[in-house]
Amino acid sequence: MSIRGGSALTAVAFAYAISSLGDQVALVALTLRLYEQGASGVLISALVVAGVLPVVVIGPLAAPLIDRVESRRLITAVTLVQAGVVVVVALTDHVGITLLLVAALGAGLAIVSPALLLLVPAVVGEERVAHGYGRLEAFRSVGNALGPALAGVLVAAFGSRVALLVDAVTFVLAAVLLTVVAVRREPVPAARPRWSQQVREGVSVLGRNRLLATAISALAAAVVFTATVSVARVFFVREDIGTTNIGYGLVVTAHAVGMVAASILLAPRVPVAAQPRVLAGAGLLMGVALTVVAAIPVLAVALVGFVFTGVANAMQVLAIRNLIHAEIPAEVRGRAFASSSAVLNGANLSGTALGGPAVVLLGGATSLLVAGLGAIAATLAAAPVLLARHGPPRRTGVSR
Repeated sequence: MSIRGGSALTAVAFAYAISSLGDQVALVALTLRLYEQGASGVLISALVVAGVLPVVVIGPLAAPLIDRVESRRLITAVTLVQAGVVVVVALTDHVGITLLLVAALGAGLAIVSPALLLLVPAVVGEERVAHGYGRLEAFRSVGNALGPALAGVLVAAFGSRVALLVDAVTFVLAAVLLTVVAVRREPVPAARPRWSQQVREGVSVLGRNRLLATAISALAAAVVFTATVSVARVFFVREDIGTTNIGYGLVVTAHAVGMVAASILLAPRVPVAAQPRVLAGAGLLMGVALTVVAAIPVLAVALVGFVFTGVANAMQVLAIRNLIHAEIPAEVRGRAFASSSAVLNGANLSGTALGGPAVVLLGGATSLLVAGLGAIAATLAAAPVLLARHGPPRRTGVSR
């Protein structure tokens, strides 16, 4: 059986959601396993770094593969390899081997995520790309929200090994879902220079486009500040607001609700010409929401504020994707997606690393305040370019 049209988009988005859910299950299960083994905070941080660093480093280096291979076949193959890797992770307790295997999973993610984005236009058509990207982001957000809760239940009931095997099953399910999608995204015929030159093209094609270079740089700068929130938030909720673990869970959920709502209700309705202004508006919304939450440490205010941070987060992510799709030629678009992902994930990694020292020096509320003000400053610095009147999308060519 093969499916097309709206059902195909739902199948691709559901595969993305299942994969994201599995990633969260694995992260929580491995974190709990290391904690129970008496691992230090440094080792637990290394676990997170091992999963993200390949997206930053390996993603751009492997990116030419994304443009050269049919997307559905590439995603399915890599996903099945990831399933096998997770099985090995489940069966070993060696910390060093676990970190290496987690890095291998991160390398797979560096290939799968941009390839999924390339598949969307083939599934929905060029005129509905914003809708397609929005659907993928909504499903991914749901998977990310449900994953930690499922992991907690599985680890409590059956242990980390079973939870990791469930993650392996999610990779297999994602691969099976993609096999029933009839649509293919064939590579665009183009000259194929040396691999190293193709890697450089993924970076240079973004750098030559003033709008994209400004948009990605501004978002990366903002992310360095806002990524500290993932660490500061728990201290803010427990100490500054003085609520319970339930309150913290509600605050985290509020952000996820905002992301899903924006991905479904707002992002698909934004025309390409308005995306730069939306990116600027979302950056300001993120900054203002964090500033207000930090200034008024009340649970109700935090819940509303973090709904708005979720809205802003989704609109930022989707604005970048839509701008890359509009501005970059199809033959190099996979490399552009991978390069932008490397920059933004690198910023996220840096911000997360700074979160701990920020909380120690400033406390939860002040850390949130600094994050909000930093996001506002980064957005205002890019505003002259983002708010300028832009004409039709200008496809930045590939240098030869």
